[in-house]
Amino acid sequence: MSRWKLVAVLLLAFVAGGARAADTIEAHPAQPALATAQEVAFSNGAVQLKGVLYKPEGPGPFPVLLFNHGSAPGMLNGQAFEKLGPMFVQHEWAFFAPYRRGQGLSAAAGPYVMDVIQNEQMAAIVRALPVLIVLFGVLLAVVFLTTRRQPLWVRSCAGFIVLLIGTLGVHLVSEHARANATIHALETDQFSDHLAAFEWLRRQSFVMPGRIATMGNSFGGIITVLAAERIPYCAVVDAAGGAQTWSPELSKRLAASVRNAQAPIFFFQAENDYSLAPTEVLGKAMQDAGKPSVVKIYPAFGASAADGHSFAWRGGEYWETDVFRFLDAQCR
Repeated sequence: MSRWKLVAVLLLAFVAGGARAADTIEAHPAQPALATAQEVAFSNGAVQLKGVLYKPEGPGPFPVLLFNHGSAPGMLNGQAFEKLGPMFVQHEWAFFAPYRRGQGLSAAAGPYVMDVIQNEQMAAIVRALPVLIVLFGVLLAVVFLTTRRQPLWVRSCAGFIVLLIGTLGVHLVSEHARANATIHALETDQFSDHLAAFEWLRRQSFVMPGRIATMGNSFGGIITVLAAERIPYCAVVDAAGGAQTWSPELSKRLAASVRNAQAPIFFFQAENDYSLAPTEVLGKAMQDAGKPSVVKIYPAFGASAADGHSFAWRGGEYWETDVFRFLDAQCR
């Protein structure tokens, strides 16, 4: 093979390899320059809460993003704050990340949200159980009466089918209870903590009036969408809100929120997230309502759905340009 043919083959191999690499984003985002986090305290009535604040040098005022964390227990959300805070500071934005009750620095302020949801779910199942037992008993009796002249194997099969129906009924009730418990928990105490954080933030002297935006991932994305309906933010960014907990109940509630949104919303996810329905359904709901929005599905991030779900904070270098273009356009 001549030297020029060898060079051509190597170039083709390089281009082909680059095209394949573009199909998946590797989960190793670049580290932004260091910025110091400041711990702050604020209150929601008698409930004492805390959060972390990153802001550029000087007194300001600055545009500010209020970030809503997900459901990770303990201080795990701090990893997201440590990556995102300095990034926002680099773009001359302050970054406020309040911890809602039961998590992180606000762990002592109330119960952990996942425990609240589980308790509400179990209470709903217990309330429904007597009805389920009666229905199961009636169905079983009807089946046995109608098959009393049939061979034993037919009656056994019929009984097994009734058992499967009963199990499916319990599962459906459980899923419905969990969905309703999730919505209730996030719309009550959890949203109340978000509202308290917003009220604290807008009173601070370093905040530029009219230039407060909000963003959230996972459970925080759900709260972000709910906030878009009730709080006059200049812009809203929902990263994978509800991707792990998507349900008909949640879809209906959040679609109602985006139809009444007071600000444009940027929806984004990695294509290997648990579900892309939040971005697709809510983006379409805003479009149908004539509300301004941006929808973007990025290439797969990492190798699993869990990696894809973490794209909101681990993959900042990939969405950074798009998000700040959106924020700067809306929050003038």
